[in-house]
Amino acid sequence: MQFDGDSLTIELDMKREEIAEFEQFIRPRLEYVEVIEVAEGTSLHEGSLLALLASLKRSKKELRIPFLEAATTTSQTYGTLYWINHD
Repeated sequence: MQFDGDSLTIELDMKREEIAEFEQFIRPRLEYVEVIEVAEGTSLHEGSLLALLASLKRSKKELRIPFLEAATTTSQTYGTLYWINHD
């Protein structure tokens, strides 16, 4: 995880414990974050991270998460994933 101004870059390959720590870290700071980017070369291992990112987006509508907006990813664990964005 890396902060650069109002942009936060995360890795998709977090374990469950790391996702829980990330949630505890980001929730109180959500008002200061404008963009959550995904680090290149990482792939999704836990579906709970996808659920957390969607929850953060619902909590702050103006939050930009390009990974979610792409609505697709490839994971070694899950294969190709597609989802529908509901604003």
